[in-house]
Amino acid sequence: MKKQNKFLSIGVLAFVLVVGAAGFINNNKAVKGDNSPAFISSEAKVIGYRDFNELDNTAELILKGTKAKVINTFIDKNEFGETIDYHTQSAIKINQIFKSDNQDIVEGSEVTVQENGAIETTEDGTLIYGIEGYQLMNENEEYLLFLDKSLTDPNVYFVKGVYYGKIPLSEPKVNKILEQSEEESSQDLEIYGEYPEALNTIFKEALEKYGR
Repeated sequence: MKKQNKFLSIGVLAFVLVVGAAGFINNNKAVKGDNSPAFISSEAKVIGYRDFNELDNTAELILKGTKAKVINTFIDKNEFGETIDYHTQSAIKINQIFKSDNQDIVEGSEVTVQENGAIETTEDGTLIYGIEGYQLMNENEEYLLFLDKSLTDPNVYFVKGVYYGKIPLSEPKVNKILEQSEEESSQDLEIYGEYPEALNTIFKEALEKYGR
């Protein structure tokens, strides 16, 4: 797995990605010649949660939802063709709502969630980007999501704490495209960060409260 440095500041409502020269992702180094997918994990400063109550109480929107489709993929490059920012906006079909202050969000509708990763197809192969190992949600799979509203677009929500607020309701697995890769790291789960034990406990307590 390729890792590059990125600095990420996540506020209560949104995150701001600040990238310096040391944070550029050099595509020429990341692409593999055999066309198999290459995963690039960007290091970031993530605001973590020491316990479930903190995550639960501060989330603006809590729901169970199924990823219906990718709305758009954003990949920003500098003048040298190096990737400096990325994200994916995904449509999540809402199956059940536990907490919301938005009357327009109802069960059966869709909400736009900005994910901390992206997939880019090049002539040399597929590049899969993820902040701190974040893996995109798989389409047609259900997740328990803890979300905050974007400060700049009230119709877009962010996963809290990069990966803390995204809990698979089936067995955790890698993104389906990553399964094609022969890299050892492609089998890693997306649980990274400073407090992995706390993260596992948060996931367990979240599922105990809201169920599968």
